[in-house]
Amino acid sequence: MKEYKPNWLFKHRHIATCFPTLFRKIKVDYTERERVTTYDEDFIDIDWIKQGSDKLLILCHGLEGSSRSKYIQAHAKYFSERGWDIIAINYRGCTDVNLKPYAYHGGMTMDIKLLVEEKGKNYKKVAIGGFSLGANMVLKYLGTEKVPKNLICGFAVSPPCDFFSSNEKFKLRSNIVYSKRFLRKLKMKSEKKYETHPEWRELIDIEKIMKAKTIQDFDEAYTGRFFGFNGALDYYKKVSSIQNFRDIEVPTYILTPLDDPMMGEGCYPYEECKKNKNIKFDTPKYGGHVGFPSFKNYPYVLEENIYEFVNSVDK
Repeated sequence: MKEYKPNWLFKHRHIATCFPTLFRKIKVDYTERERVTTYDEDFIDIDWIKQGSDKLLILCHGLEGSSRSKYIQAHAKYFSERGWDIIAINYRGCTDVNLKPYAYHGGMTMDIKLLVEEKGKNYKKVAIGGFSLGANMVLKYLGTEKVPKNLICGFAVSPPCDFFSSNEKFKLRSNIVYSKRFLRKLKMKSEKKYETHPEWRELIDIEKIMKAKTIQDFDEAYTGRFFGFNGALDYYKKVSSIQNFRDIEVPTYILTPLDDPMMGEGCYPYEECKKNKNIKFDTPKYGGHVGFPSFKNYPYVLEENIYEFVNSVDK
């Protein structure tokens, strides 16, 4: 693995986190978009790069991201240039308003399971990777589902594997920019769903949602309610993937920089990872949250190291 050696500017955790989103110029031309019907008669949109490979990489974005998130495009580009077909998932509601009053949450695995089993079944080898919220979803999937034999490995970058710990970090004043950005997007999406589907208005407590001051407030008003949890704290307890690490049976790479501004102490599960020989846990000193920026636009060390891990399993 290459060591990340940032210059002085990128040793600042918030600059390392924000720089790629704001300034990185990268674009991938997906070959097609497919709308996939889910098990519960909703839909997700997936973006493909198809080039006749026998290997497929499935990429899962973070909270309110998409297939156009810079880190998703970078990994799609890097792996496709090395012969892999790509699926970049757009979670429910991340393209158009979806067909259910609920959308997705940080431990939702059924859509990942659908894609691995249905879209991956004709491939010799399948790998799956996630970032931030999507990283927790991937780890939850690997630790709770019986994965098919052709799924060779998984990776997770900056997973909030202990939601309690990550939630406490979001409450810090230093992280207010992130929490406000996520809240704004979540509220806009909820408001649009409320306006376009009058039949759901009795279900959606739009007043409580719009008054939310924190991510936890939103999860109390919306996420916990619509997915059958007993509020936000019950949601955090049940979706935290750290409790499922012992059951991960395929090689899995977890990468969480020590300076990640969104990860609390519980998101560094050294002991849990030591107990499972299938997990490689890497905690570099710098990198921020899904960052690892460089003035060299492409590739970043992040893509190179993720590919190195997957390629080592692929051999």
